[in-house]
Amino acid sequence: MRIRIVNPVARGILNEGALPRLPEFIQAEIDWLPEGPTSIESRYDDAIAVPLILDRVRKAAQEGVDGVVINCFMDPGLQAARELVRIPVAGPAQSAMLLAAGLGQTFSVILPASSGTPIVVDQATVYGVRERLASVRSVGMPVAELVQADRLVAGLLEQAGLAVSEDGAHSIILGCTGMSHVTERVKSEFAATGFGAPVLDPTLAAIGALLGWRVLGVAHSEKAYESPEWRRPLS
Repeated sequence: MRIRIVNPVARGILNEGALPRLPEFIQAEIDWLPEGPTSIESRYDDAIAVPLILDRVRKAAQEGVDGVVINCFMDPGLQAARELVRIPVAGPAQSAMLLAAGLGQTFSVILPASSGTPIVVDQATVYGVRERLASVRSVGMPVAELVQADRLVAGLLEQAGLAVSEDGAHSIILGCTGMSHVTERVKSEFAATGFGAPVLDPTLAAIGALLGWRVLGVAHSEKAYESPEWRRPLS
């Protein structure tokens, strides 16, 4: 399966090797914006990036990929991208939240910074899982510092433990795709604590969503993401 992973930022801050380990049958092509923000940490960053993201999604459809992941937890431009193309487009936050809702009654999201909390609450509301959101926590790190793996892992483990023990979370979502380089380590070390709550990587959740849709032979609903008759979406 050929997937285009659009990193919706310009190169600069994010770790080039930040993607989690992917199954061998997934042919992943990594794409970056030619310009724009080097991280998306606010609605302002999101707004700047969206037109550039849509250009990359359009290009992916024209080049015949099987699906696209907009690789940012804010899911920038996700709804517009689904109007633009008919190939499947997945967002990490939506994919992870819907997956978490099926794994237990509640979930918590751990962000880099607490300033993103209202955005996550809005996302959970739009995606229909607001009542499942136990809490939103943060490790108190800007995206630029997420490359500090030991510090990041320590913060994630601490906050994940609190999310389960104090907030009642049944699963944990890593709330930034820039955390993917520590996914396996966090999963392993958190499992060893005995809390019994799965840790979800949002990029893998989005790829899993695309794979599931491929197995079912479906994509997003043309009724939900309908375009005017004079603007034909790309296949």
